Amino acid sequence: MKILFSILFFSFSVCVMAQRGVGLTEKEMKDLVGNWTGTMVYTGYSNEKSQVTFTARLEIVDMKDSLVFNFIFTDPGGKQLVEKNSFRIYEDGNRLSFDSAQFDIVDTRRRGIRVTIIAERLGVENFRSADFQEIINFGPGILNYTKGIRYMDMSDAYFIRKRVTLTKTK
Repeated sequence: MKILFSILFFSFSVCVMAQRGVGLTEKEMKDLVGNWTGTMVYTGYSNEKSQVTFTARLEIVDMKDSLVFNFIFTDPGGKQLVEKNSFRIYEDGNRLSFDSAQFDIVDTRRRGIRVTIIAERLGVENFRSADFQEIINFGPGILNYTKGIRYMDMSDAYFIRKRVTLTKTK
């Protein structure tokens, strides 16, 4: 019985590990192209407790070797913030360029038709050393992007600086 359990557990472990290592395909990248709408919840820099909810519009354009994310965020007072970012996963699948920075891809997860990319990098924010984490989750018609920050002198947990939730419009 122990041998059978060991074989089943080992084969399950291998299957799970094999799914996590699968990189992003070109077709999945191309499926992101189009227009998206939704919201962004932003946590302020000054006290890291105040939050503002923006309406968000996104146009993703295919540039052949990368995608360009053209964001327009509108705050509750009607003021607009325009943001343009390139999104590129390098050929080896271990690095990601997004939000004007280079990240190491630490995990790619697949759950059915949804893909989650977790990428991290070291940096500085508010004159403090920090780890930055980008989590991009998408599937047919849905795109979620979360930017987390962990200060080296504080805790082991990331707090969420920005969370964007979008649905595809066309």
